[in-house]
Amino acid sequence: MATVDVVMTGWSGARELAYMGLGATPMITLMIVCIGALQATVVLVSQSIGAGEQANVGNIWRASLVHALILGVFLLVISFFAETFYLFIGQDPDISHHGAAVSFAFGVGIPGMLLYIATSLTLEACGHPRVGMFAMLGVNVANVILNGIFVLGWFGLAEPGGAVAAIVTSSILRWVAFSVVLAYMLWVLARGDDSYGIMISCSRWFRQAATVGAEMGGRLRRLGFPMGLGQGVESTSFAAVVFLAGYLGANALAAHQTTMTILTLVYMNAIGMAGATTIRVARAVGRQSVADTYLAGMSGVLLAMVLALPFAFLAWFAPEWIVNQFVDDVAVIAIGRETMWTIGWFFSIDAMMGVILGALRGLSDIWIPISVQFMAFWVIAVPVSWYLANDADLGAPGLWWGTGLGMVVSLAFLLPRFWIVAHRPITRA
Repeated sequence: MATVDVVMTGWSGARELAYMGLGATPMITLMIVCIGALQATVVLVSQSIGAGEQANVGNIWRASLVHALILGVFLLVISFFAETFYLFIGQDPDISHHGAAVSFAFGVGIPGMLLYIATSLTLEACGHPRVGMFAMLGVNVANVILNGIFVLGWFGLAEPGGAVAAIVTSSILRWVAFSVVLAYMLWVLARGDDSYGIMISCSRWFRQAATVGAEMGGRLRRLGFPMGLGQGVESTSFAAVVFLAGYLGANALAAHQTTMTILTLVYMNAIGMAGATTIRVARAVGRQSVADTYLAGMSGVLLAMVLALPFAFLAWFAPEWIVNQFVDDVAVIAIGRETMWTIGWFFSIDAMMGVILGALRGLSDIWIPISVQFMAFWVIAVPVSWYLANDADLGAPGLWWGTGLGMVVSLAFLLPRFWIVAHRPITRA
């Protein structure tokens, strides 16, 4: 959905793309941090199913919904202060003003997205991954049509609205996606004998909500907090680099946003593979099988590497063509061609890193990976990116060479870490 928003916003002008880059990136970053925290849902559900404790699934799901709603409302409140923050860090006043409107529009959809994630992860862990896939395919098709009408003015039905209109439509559709997976959950998983414990009385629902998930909520927080923190260490560093791109000017920011969108699109494949890997590893943990744990983790890593390669070849041999799909501004294309070629060298590394983190989540190994991510991205990637872009005079491509170095360092430490932890005696979260 973010890719569609960026592409169609880019067609309405480089300035609108810059608004999108500044306004959406920090909100996406915060949302991804919360999604990282909710990944505890899939770990707890998968381990329970692997151990034959299906009746726990309902309690885990409800606890996850409560936390998703709290986190979503919190991020919506944060979006009210976006313009003040952008001006405080020295961004261009015009971009800050319009970017803040994008941030608020994005914030409206975040609670719906997090509720969708909590429900979709539960369904995936229970062996029903396709419902989330079809829900997202449906809202993406709708997003193209609605963006055409409200962002670009197709058919003369509305005045072109640029970046804000793109985000408004996406926010509405994120709530629609949640409605779809919720209906499936209640219709399919809860029917018959309801072995997962999905359906309970309204009074029990309210008690669980009032106690923030009760005992299961405590388990979710103990596992989810460090997961969210780990995701935040990496995601906030990417957001910081976006701000660095903003200091290089509107054209550099627009080119950086285009490149970031493609990297994020490729990383979505890795997130899907990471989710599957987390489930397979966690189920192996539930069965107490060391061999299956290691096989599941390494299979996911290798598949992620292979799936990212076609995107890498495209970035190497047709970078200008990719950027042309987003924007027709000559200055932006000139910068974007170089940044796209640069990030192509790191697609597979980024994907492998994402999946090995998923495998470690399935093992409930959180704190060491957080330390690795902090070192790789905040101690190395962000400072090196700034040095290469400014002192070494590489400009926007330098930001991506520095970020890529962080990916390489992270993967170099996380792969041996998984081998060590996977061969230890297995313990559940």
